[in-house]
Amino acid sequence: MPAVRLDILSLVPPLYRQCAHCETLYGQAGIGDLVQSEMMGEYPTDLMDEHVRLSEWVRDWATRYAGVLQIRVIDPHSGLGLWKSLRHGVRKYPAFIVNGREKVTGWHRQQVYEMLSRALAAGGRSA
Repeated sequence: MPAVRLDILSLVPPLYRQCAHCETLYGQAGIGDLVQSEMMGEYPTDLMDEHVRLSEWVRDWATRYAGVLQIRVIDPHSGLGLWKSLRHGVRKYPAFIVNGREKVTGWHRQQVYEMLSRALAAGGRSA
């Protein structure tokens, strides 16, 4: 089990690829890429830019901390996201929460790295 859990509260564009049935249907019809492209084009550019930026960060952390870091991206509009936002006093997104204790709000990548380093140095989950 990974030693450190990173919960990321961030707006997540709801794409059909999150629905396995829709993905299969569109794929078999040969229109999957077209539908995906049209859906992504309907979202505001700044939201999609943030989504791409966050995706790059997540890929980097997943590679850098493979085996010791569990990453969950949570939409603040979901029940879990609302609960975590209230519990941790999050009012701006994205928010990065390590082991349910430390948090960084906003696009402060270096601060997130430092928070992850402290958690890993402490042996992961703290009591």
